[in-house]
Amino acid sequence: MREHEIYDRLSIVEEKLNIRPSSIFLNILSLTYNFLLNKFDIVEKRAETLSMDTKTPNVFYELFRGIAYLNRGALLDANIVFKYVLNIDPELHYGYMFKGYVNMAEGKNAQELFEKTVALAPANEKETILHLTNAKEDEKLKIILSEENLDRREFIDILKELQKTNKDSIILKTSLAEAYFRAQETEKAQTLLQEILITYPDYPRILYLLGRIYDERLNNPTKANEFYRKVLEINPLCRYRMLPIEENESALNELNELILLYKTESPILRYFEHIYKRAKEEKTEEKSKKTETVETEMKGPSVTSDIEYGKNLLREKKYKEALEFFLQRMKKP
Repeated sequence: MREHEIYDRLSIVEEKLNIRPSSIFLNILSLTYNFLLNKFDIVEKRAETLSMDTKTPNVFYELFRGIAYLNRGALLDANIVFKYVLNIDPELHYGYMFKGYVNMAEGKNAQELFEKTVALAPANEKETILHLTNAKEDEKLKIILSEENLDRREFIDILKELQKTNKDSIILKTSLAEAYFRAQETEKAQTLLQEILITYPDYPRILYLLGRIYDERLNNPTKANEFYRKVLEINPLCRYRMLPIEENESALNELNELILLYKTESPILRYFEHIYKRAKEEKTEEKSKKTETVETEMKGPSVTSDIEYGKNLLREKKYKEALEFFLQRMKKP
C-alpha cells in the first residue's frame, strides 16, 4: 500500500471515528494506518487512552502500546505490556514474537518464544517468521492444536497424559476442553472451560468454545452471541471469531477492511522484520569490533605507536622512563 493510499484510508477512518468513537474496528484501523505512517507518538497516546477507557481489554490496543514503547527503547515497559497481552490471549503469536525480541535485545534466550510464534502464526505469516528467526515450529504446540487430532476421541487420553508433565500449560488445558466438546462430552468441556475462565476471563478461544456450547448444545443463541461478540472485542483477527455477529453492515465492512489489511500488508510482522534484521546487523557489527579489538591487543602496539610513546615520555621530561622504554624496545626482535 502506497503512502497516499494510507493517508486516504486514515482520513476516512478518522471521519467515521468522529461519529462512532467507541468502534473497536475503526480504532484498530486508525492505530494501524498511523503505525504504517511511522507516527509512533500518535500510536502511543491513542493506544494508552484506548487501553484505559475500554472495559474489555483489546489485544491490539495493548500490542500497539507495547510496540510504541519498544520503538523508543523502553524495553522494560514494552516487556510488561507484551506479558499482559499474553495473559489476555495466550495464543496471540505477536505476543510471543515481540517478547522474544525483547529477550534477544537483553541478551537472553529467545528461541523457545520464536518457536511458539511459528506454531501459532497464521499461514500467511508463518514462512516469513520461520526464515527470519531460523526457529523450528514448537512440535508439542503444533500437536495439541491440530484440528485433526482434536477430532479423535483417543486424543483426550494423550492430552491428559501430556498434562501430567505440563500442568501450567493453559493452551494444553484448553485443547483438552475442546477435545471433550468435539467428543460430545459437553459437561466435562463446560466444567473445564469455566475453570480456565477464572484465571483467563478474556481468552478468545475459551469464549468461542463456550459460545459454541450455548449455541449448539444448549440451544441458547442469545447467550452464545454474547461470547462471540466479546471475542471480536478482544481480538477481531483471531481464528476463533464467528461471523456474522454484528447487525450493523458498516461495522462488518470495517472488520473486513481490517482482516484484508492484515492479510495483504502484514503491518506488524513487517515492522518486526525490520527491527529484527537491524538488531542482528548491530550484533554482528558489535561482534566484529570486539574481534578486531582482541586481535589488536594480541598483536600488541605497533612500532610507530611505540616510538610515539617514547617521544611523549621525553616531551614530558620523564627521562628515566624514556631510557628504560627505549632499552626494552631495543631488546625486542
